[in-house]
Amino acid sequence: MAECILIVDDEPLNREMFAEALRTWGYHPIVAQDGFDALLKIAEHSPGLVISDLRMPRMAGFELLSVLARRFPVLPVICISAEYGASNWPPM
Repeated sequence: MAECILIVDDEPLNREMFAEALRTWGYHPIVAQDGFDALLKIAEHSPGLVISDLRMPRMAGFELLSVLARRFPVLPVICISAEYGASNWPPM
């Protein structure tokens, strides 16, 4: 069975892009639209990795990271953000 990876992003296109790439590489992606949804999906699927956006409505990525660190301290997490693009990098 392929490893389950949770993708958390409020942008549907980003979620599906990551999910399709992960499927191509042989993983089983599941998606969540925010931190609250992610916590439900973690309870249902026990993913081996979480890939989370940092800027989302309701429960943002930073809040999700805090909860995950307390409740699932060994669950690896990769954080992503489109906050910084070529026009505003490096941050001042």
